[in-house]
Amino acid sequence: MDGDGIPAATDFTAGRNHFVAPPFANLDARLSKWFRFGDRFRFEALIEYFNVFNRANPSQIQTAADAPVRFGTVTQVLPGREGQVGIKLEF
Repeated sequence: MDGDGIPAATDFTAGRNHFVAPPFANLDARLSKWFRFGDRFRFEALIEYFNVFNRANPSQIQTAADAPVRFGTVTQVLPGREGQVGIKLEF
């Protein structure tokens, strides 16, 4: 039962660490370069990539045994490869 009296869909009789999740691998990378302007100013140019290998890492896994989707099936994945560029000025 949950705190509000509704039966929980999770089976707690299996014990801790009983099941194995799908593999998760992630690599983030950042390249940056500083440029100096006089004694007081610095400028940084950068580019960043997240999930470089574009892997479909699991975000949610079906944990209810009596659901229409099979137990242990990945139901949602994290975003694929993403990138961003940026600039930073320090003075």
